[in-house]
Amino acid sequence: MATLDPKDDKYKLYALTPDNELILWEEWIKIRKEETTGLGNFINKPPVDLVMNLLEKTNEKKEWKTALEHAQLSLKTPFTSSSWEKAHRLSQPCECAPVYDAVKTAAEQRRPRVIDHIRVPDYIQVTEKGLTGVRQRVTPDKINADFYKYRKKREAELRTAIKTIDPYRPDISELVIIGKRPRTPPPKIPPLPPIIITEPNDFPRDPLSGIYALRVNNTIVCKKITDQNVPHIIKMQQETWHESCGSWTYYFNAPVRKMARSKLFLQNVGTVSLRYCWKRVKRPVPFIPEDAYEQKFFFCKNEDVISPGQQKEKYFTFISDRPGIYNETWELAILNICMFDTLADKLLVDLVGDSVEKVKKNTRKIDKLQNRIDRKAAKTMIVHCLRDIIVDVTTVKAEQYPYKNFLLEAELFTIKNPVCFYHQSEVQKLKEAYTAMTEHQWDLSIGTWREAMIAKEFDERMAYFDVLKTSHNKVLLKPLFEGDELLKEKYRIVNLLMGMLLDKFYDEKMRTAECNGSTSVMSTIDEFASPLPDTGLTPYTVMNIFYVRMYEHTAVFFETIAGVLSSLDLNRWIDFDFCNK
Repeated sequence: MATLDPKDDKYKLYALTPDNELILWEEWIKIRKEETTGLGNFINKPPVDLVMNLLEKTNEKKEWKTALEHAQLSLKTPFTSSSWEKAHRLSQPCECAPVYDAVKTAAEQRRPRVIDHIRVPDYIQVTEKGLTGVRQRVTPDKINADFYKYRKKREAELRTAIKTIDPYRPDISELVIIGKRPRTPPPKIPPLPPIIITEPNDFPRDPLSGIYALRVNNTIVCKKITDQNVPHIIKMQQETWHESCGSWTYYFNAPVRKMARSKLFLQNVGTVSLRYCWKRVKRPVPFIPEDAYEQKFFFCKNEDVISPGQQKEKYFTFISDRPGIYNETWELAILNICMFDTLADKLLVDLVGDSVEKVKKNTRKIDKLQNRIDRKAAKTMIVHCLRDIIVDVTTVKAEQYPYKNFLLEAELFTIKNPVCFYHQSEVQKLKEAYTAMTEHQWDLSIGTWREAMIAKEFDERMAYFDVLKTSHNKVLLKPLFEGDELLKEKYRIVNLLMGMLLDKFYDEKMRTAECNGSTSVMSTIDEFASPLPDTGLTPYTVMNIFYVRMYEHTAVFFETIAGVLSSLDLNRWIDFDFCNK
């Protein structure tokens, strides 16, 4: 075999290179050992005392406690979620279960789990973590001496149970163990005893000992057995009252919430007791109503036994709390023998129930109610007619006023304060306060009220300011007409503010005309051709003053529109200073 030269490139391909991660791991272990040794020398303690959790063996104590607790459960039958706690809740496997049972853990159900130990072996702790030395920390064993003594006693008594629950306890200091006990082998089944089959001809048989016959109303059903001749059953089937059928129909007609009953006659005409039961026959339907699973037909007993020669009457009861037609089919099944040769033949009982309303009683109630309504309506109409007559006679008709005087107080208040609501009580308080403040009648404008308040001294001003502030907090400064649609409300407020702006324009135009000495509202710049003798102002100065004032009014107009629209959009209160004009 040829050897490879280290300088050859093929040598680099076949050579094994060490893993860098393993090299770094080895270096880290060396550094850790040096650090633990140095730290132990610095505090004069062995490195094994630097790790508290491993020395305390917290997991081992928990596992020991669990094993001892589960081992004692065989002495009693608790019904709680823990050995010394009360049950928090009850459970029921399904709705058909007859009783409730307390929630129990696996250990309480005699199936405790095998404890799986997960622990770092001592060899790895010494070699890789550097936990060397002899433990010097002293544990207070004398304090718990009695407890340890009692624990050893209980462990000795429950040695077998603890060994079953915690089989890996002796090995946890050396290995990492996760495992479970193997399943116990199944018990050996004893050999079956020999079965000897004898022919029926070996012993004599009475021909009348095994007759299966049942009479249902006027029908006799008999089990046909080979080499069996029953003449009295055949004679009964040939009687005039006998009916050859396999199904019976019962019709019930009853008012709502009233019971209707019928009965079925049964008689055992054979020589063997028959055990029977009622089975519901479900019919496939394309549409299932809401009350398809509500029981409307009831029986006294679902399963029973009828002895030879015994007669019984089975009663069917029908009751419904709502009107309608209900249909159910039940099978009379014989459990200890099959009466027919094929499974398709059955004894069926069709129950049809018709639940009707109480028509006569409801008709009487409707007639009484109609009479009461008619009398009440006639009385109400008479009272309204008399009231209208009295009101028309005693009412004084209002005189005709100009259109401006027909405006209500609420509309005037809204026009003068477009961003406020109208509230009669609060407006009345402001009226009284304004009269007490100025001895004049208020024109329903908050701006006028505020100007009169600012003209007073500081003490009086603050007293009236409290009144205005209270009204503001309650009603006055909410967004206008919150219940209307937002776009319509914006359109209405903009129209009101536009009207106010046009009023300002009209006032400034009138003021300019007075300065020019003209009474015409539609005066033009040509009328200002000569200087004004009264004021000493040129026409251009007057027009400049007019433009400046209109500029201010327009700016206030746009600011008001922006504030009102933003308030409507944000649905919030409008804040402004009462002490400024």
